[in-house]
Amino acid sequence: MSVGLVVAAMASVLVAAGPTVPKPAPSPAPSSPAPTSAAVREAFDRGRTAFGRAEYQRAIEILRPLLYPEELLESDSEIVQAHRMLGVAYLFENKPEEARREFEKLIRRRQDFRFDPLLDPQRVVDFFNEVLKENKALTDEMNRRRLERERAAAEERERAAARARMPPTIVRYERHSYVVNFVPFGAGQFQNGHRKKGWFFFGTEALLGAVSLGAFATNFTLYGLTPDRRCNIPTNGGECPPAQIDHSQENTSRTLTGVQVISGGVFFAVAIWGVIDAIINFQPEVPLADSAGKVARTPSSDLQFTFSPGGIGAAWRF
Repeated sequence: MSVGLVVAAMASVLVAAGPTVPKPAPSPAPSSPAPTSAAVREAFDRGRTAFGRAEYQRAIEILRPLLYPEELLESDSEIVQAHRMLGVAYLFENKPEEARREFEKLIRRRQDFRFDPLLDPQRVVDFFNEVLKENKALTDEMNRRRLERERAAAEERERAAARARMPPTIVRYERHSYVVNFVPFGAGQFQNGHRKKGWFFFGTEALLGAVSLGAFATNFTLYGLTPDRRCNIPTNGGECPPAQIDHSQENTSRTLTGVQVISGGVFFAVAIWGVIDAIINFQPEVPLADSAGKVARTPSSDLQFTFSPGGIGAAWRF
């Protein structure tokens, strides 16, 4: 075979094959729109008509899509009727398992549902009662929970009615001053309502202050600013020997000064302790009345001290 014939044959094959064009991918089928309420209602009526004519297989074909895979019926009574008709239709189509499933769902949705032996076929009544007996534990639990919900709702309604009948509660507050915390003699404790601690700080600081002031006043009254030094022997106008100088007044004055300083230092220490305790337990506002309108906190003594930045006061109740 000549070279020309071979080339001509290959060219004819390429022309016959032509260019390869990829086929477009098939477009997905449009999803069916969700049925409207009117369409669902019309289908439910057709299924109920077929069931009334004893066309059970047709009733199943119409009613089942209204419940599976999702419930399209809006009314709870229609859902109950659909499960009821499907259960009876399955039973008469000799599909007891499907009928049992529909009756169980019917029991879960409406625990008090029963077939009427005078109006419904005896086969349906007996089969439903058997399913009801098998699910007695479930129905009892569901009834118990329903009763608990009803009881809780009734109790909540009673509480709401009681709250509506109750008069409004007026709570009065006592405003406290932060400055009072720095006042000594238990002022902060009395303001915070800690009367026992207030009396403790008041008595302790008063005692220590009295001792310190008493020591100072005694020392100043007896010896003035400088105690006198006397000579134990006559000097006849001469200088007293150091060994014969009387230091008794000076020693007594020094002792009184020590008592004054120590008691004063302890006074300030206790006062600082009281200030710290008052600041720790400080409350800007304290309720004075409870829900009955009575004073919630009453003083433990009829003698009441009042402290404020303007001064200190006392009141005796009798």
